[in-house]
Amino acid sequence: MKRILAQTLLALIVTAATAAAQCAMCKSAVETTDNAGFVTALRDGIYMMLVTPYLIAATIAVAVYLRWRKRRNAMYPRLN
Repeated sequence: MKRILAQTLLALIVTAATAAAQCAMCKSAVETTDNAGFVTALRDGIYMMLVTPYLIAATIAVAVYLRWRKRRNAMYPRLN
């Protein structure tokens, strides 16, 4: 367990520098262009990347809740 945690932490540290470099590249690309469509597309892409993990987590949470509720109702039918 400690080994997996250490590997995950190391992977996060290593990729943080790459992510920061990409952020700077996007900023410079936006600053140097006059194309409003490019800026809008880039902003929409960022929104998509931000929303997707939350949608996945919410879907998993709803599925777990529904399964739990179904099992609880099967075990204790008078609680309905």
